[in-house]
Amino acid sequence: MRVRTGDPEMAREINRALILHLLRRHDSIPRAEIARHLNLSKVTVSTIVSGLLKNGHVVELGEGAALEKGGRRPIMLSLNIFSKYVIGIDIGTTNTVAAVGNLKGTVLKKISVTTTRNHSVENILGQVSHLVDEIIIQSEVDKKRIIGVGLSVAGQIEKDSGLIIFSPHFNWRNVYIAKLVEDKTGFKTIADNCTRAMALGEVWFGNGKNVSNLLFINVGYGIGSALVLDGKIYNHHSEFGHTFITKKKIHCPCGKYGCIEVVASGNAIERQANKLMDTENNEWISVKMAAERAEKGDTVAKKIIYEAGRYLGRGISILANFITPEKIIIGGGVSSAGDLLLKPILSEFNKNTMEVVKAKTQVCISSLGMEAGVYGAIAMALNDMFFNYGLVNQQLLSNRLEL
Repeated sequence: MRVRTGDPEMAREINRALILHLLRRHDSIPRAEIARHLNLSKVTVSTIVSGLLKNGHVVELGEGAALEKGGRRPIMLSLNIFSKYVIGIDIGTTNTVAAVGNLKGTVLKKISVTTTRNHSVENILGQVSHLVDEIIIQSEVDKKRIIGVGLSVAGQIEKDSGLIIFSPHFNWRNVYIAKLVEDKTGFKTIADNCTRAMALGEVWFGNGKNVSNLLFINVGYGIGSALVLDGKIYNHHSEFGHTFITKKKIHCPCGKYGCIEVVASGNAIERQANKLMDTENNEWISVKMAAERAEKGDTVAKKIIYEAGRYLGRGISILANFITPEKIIIGGGVSSAGDLLLKPILSEFNKNTMEVVKAKTQVCISSLGMEAGVYGAIAMALNDMFFNYGLVNQQLLSNRLEL
């Protein structure tokens, strides 16, 4: 591949990133195949691979299979997935999860704790710092091999600067969360909105693997969405949860009425469940409890989740008619209801989408469940701090290559 840049150093960096991404996607591959896949000269590949071998990011596995045309067997290369590590942290209003992942994204150790009740920036930072220290101790990973931290958190976030413009869940405004965590832990930190992080987790590890264009719907206490175009997270501030969907006069925190969030979110399900379902000792019914009771045949619980699914299906069909994604993935806490939620979603989706959209788009539940956020945080750190996916994606699009 001819990298179109007048800067030789930039060209080397792009080619290095492309080679690393190719190695991540193959268990083993010879130099000649790397050159063929990426349309690079054998000299360029050998030079870059030599550097990667020297710093320990790549290892030689030995000889591969004999070539059909004869000659020397090729030496197979593999990414040394234990040469570096990242830490992923998903800060939720209820639980905060930290995990250590290797260069393949395999989680070596994970810790989940109840998020501190005091949501001040100082308290959350203290908890995050403690989790980082604890996960390093428990994973027994060499601290010097950790290249950074990926942070997933709810709110409107500028990823490039790590600035939380506003997080209603924590009541934070204008908080440079990435810089604060970096100063507190000593590790380079990148932060992004939890829904975009979850979508990235699906792309790397879940139902979004090998899917170029997908829509991720995060149905938790609120409702958010993230869009993946050409394999890259589209960096936008989506307010899908505040799409008008019903004439019911239910007030939304955004100040309007009829938003999908007031009839299909975790908050909406819990509100209906505690209004309509019987409980012992006035016990609060959570989404999880409502889903469990629905699974056991409770007709009221089944109806509540069914109604939420119907509204989600209608809302999702509006988006799908615009963008026709290959796949729509439903994630977040409410998705734990599984088929109870998916069936009414599919019913309304099929009823309200154009035939061409219906034929091209698959709707499914997240395979990562409640761990999508922390997996996304790991992928985020690997993307930005090791694989340099921003450079890779530009080249893939401009040269029409596939890794």
